[in-house]
Amino acid sequence: MRNRFEVLPFGRAEDEAGRLPEPVRLTVTSSPSHGLDATVETATRLRALGHEVTVHLAARMVRDRDHLDSVLAAMAEARIDDAFVIGGDTTPPVGAFASAGELLPLVHEHAHRPRGLGIAGYPEGHPLIDDATLTRVLKEKSRLADYVTTQICFDPDVLLGWVRGIRASGISLPVLLGVPGKVDRLRLLEISAKVGVGPSLSFLKKQRGLRNLLRLSGGSGDRLYDALAPHVGDPELAVEGFHLFTFNRLVETWEWEREKVGVR
Repeated sequence: MRNRFEVLPFGRAEDEAGRLPEPVRLTVTSSPSHGLDATVETATRLRALGHEVTVHLAARMVRDRDHLDSVLAAMAEARIDDAFVIGGDTTPPVGAFASAGELLPLVHEHAHRPRGLGIAGYPEGHPLIDDATLTRVLKEKSRLADYVTTQICFDPDVLLGWVRGIRASGISLPVLLGVPGKVDRLRLLEISAKVGVGPSLSFLKKQRGLRNLLRLSGGSGDRLYDALAPHVGDPELAVEGFHLFTFNRLVETWEWEREKVGVR
């Protein structure tokens, strides 16, 4: 499993994807202000550029079973082979699905099931869900999934400790570690506003608020990557790579990632 690059379904993502000199795995987020259909449309255009694509399939943005059918059919027609099934931030939900756990079984059994299905992990917990429940739900979802991608985290010890914890609980799925690429605090707040969560309120709640934002600096990605890279490929941890949050600085993040891979 190669490193993945997360992009947002607006702005310069498509232009930057067209400038990359090689195909990569791109993941396209679902924005509350743009909707799931916009995510699939962006993903389809990125796939036409030759990239492998993962769609963030947010349960709270799925209107009903018919909408799910149309989304998965569109993905299949575009040869989009991977879905990252999450709850999403839309409040209230637009339809009957409020969590990834409710949607994942339907996607898993669907005639247009993508080849790969990913689920989210929360190394620093969740503001609305206790740790025991998170572990239980992760175990339940892991039976239907192919990999876990962690929420963005700025602390390598927390990330590795979380991976060891899920291994101890019996979860063996491959893990992609969610880390920032080339991004700073101002860029994070700017993008969050465009996504539709105001001054990053939803994002900051999930990431333990200003404490993590204030840690972020231009060197955060370097420090995290250097600390975590030696553990990629460890057979006990089963960490298979990185999920890089580009905040649509895709070319810059790809160039940085190539440099990091070159010095490993």
